[in-house]
Amino acid sequence: MKGTRAAKRYAGALLGLASELKKVDSVSSDMRLLRNYILASHDLEVFFKSPIIGRFKKQEIVTSLFKKKMDELTFRFILLLINKGRESLVNPIAVEFGALLDDQLGIINAELKAPYQMDDKNKLQVERKLEELTRKKVRILFSFDKNLIGGFLAQIGDTVYDGSVRRQLELLKQQLITVNNYR
Repeated sequence: MKGTRAAKRYAGALLGLASELKKVDSVSSDMRLLRNYILASHDLEVFFKSPIIGRFKKQEIVTSLFKKKMDELTFRFILLLINKGRESLVNPIAVEFGALLDDQLGIINAELKAPYQMDDKNKLQVERKLEELTRKKVRILFSFDKNLIGGFLAQIGDTVYDGSVRRQLELLKQQLITVNNYR
């Protein structure tokens, strides 16, 4: 994604300043709010990326939208981005801010797919197992996958933990082939 390095630098600077001022929770909340607004409104995303809308008009609109909803630090940061002509990075900065904060707190995100809706007890068991494997706090996004026969698939970054019935059957098949080859 273009601008990711710059987004990471800005997010790191914002996180550092928020930590110094003891405003990490409020700034984090603001960045989630901003991200949710952008995800919900394609127009807002286009607004931040548009070179046609002037800097003063963007400041005016941002002020009317966010001044009363955000911490002063976050609000001033967005105005700074607009002044620097970097407002197209608002969404990537919000994403990077969340990732940097998660990293700082030792939290990793996992995507879990199952062929059925898991009850809270099963979700907690899987969460504990993944935390045991990764030695980090795990935030799980659960989703339904009707293509799975049973079990689950968990993905953390580039690593996939395959606890599906299909995978277990493949492993059993390989074991049987290996046993038959030794006879």
